[in-house]
Amino acid sequence: MCLVLAALSGRNARADEKRTDEKSADEKIDAKLLALHRDEAQRWEMFVDPDRTKKAEFVSEPVYRWTNLARANGQSGAMFVWSYGGRPVALGGVFSNPEQGRRVVMHEFHALGPLRLFPRFRDAKQEWLPGAGVPLFALPDAPTPEKTAARRILQMRELARKFTAYTLDDGGTRWQLRMLSRPLYRYDKPEGEVLDGALFAFVSDAETDPEIVLILEAIKEEEKQTWRYRPVRFSISSLYVQYQEKEIWTSLRDDPTGPFGNPDNTYGLIRDRLIDELPELR
Repeated sequence: MCLVLAALSGRNARADEKRTDEKSADEKIDAKLLALHRDEAQRWEMFVDPDRTKKAEFVSEPVYRWTNLARANGQSGAMFVWSYGGRPVALGGVFSNPEQGRRVVMHEFHALGPLRLFPRFRDAKQEWLPGAGVPLFALPDAPTPEKTAARRILQMRELARKFTAYTLDDGGTRWQLRMLSRPLYRYDKPEGEVLDGALFAFVSDAETDPEIVLILEAIKEEEKQTWRYRPVRFSISSLYVQYQEKEIWTSLRDDPTGPFGNPDNTYGLIRDRLIDELPELR
């Protein structure tokens, strides 16, 4: 009996060592991918004036990370914010996946507010030049924003749950989207007319990368305080958003006014380049 117990104990110990080694390897891969995606994002500089003297701050900690094993041999990515005056002005996703024994790097961006952006991509010929800002819409029948930041975030969560969304892919298949329970990003001390705001993400049950990002902001206009909203695309599919079961926003892939209904180029998707595959993933 002692010999049997000793053998079982030995096998369990080896299994534990194997799991530890696998976890350590996964953590190394995760760290390498994060470093790659952060370095790629940092190559972008976002300015809010045409002379490029007013630079937005790059927030180095990603607001969201995702993995999609079902697409393009396994994609992984990270999303980052650029902020000006305490308010996010751009949201950028950098993602990558294996391709022909190497790794393709993709960049995906959307402007987030009324200020027009003038980006600059360091050390590269790629270009993303939005032609306008992104205005927000008045939220119909919304209550007055709460007085404290702690109560406003609860109010934002409640308002966000009233939005629903779905997407149609190239084949016409409908994918219902679900909102992540926590906002990607919260900004409760911006400058100017914005009192508070947050970014909420919609994802598909088949994927984890955001398809739509919803901006919710409390605004002060003279003596009045109101809520505004704006969905923005992070997908090449046709997108549909409802508020209290009424459709209030669409962005169609084949919109005749511009690719993805995006005539002002406020959304950008760029295939940057192929790089050598990470040694840990070969």
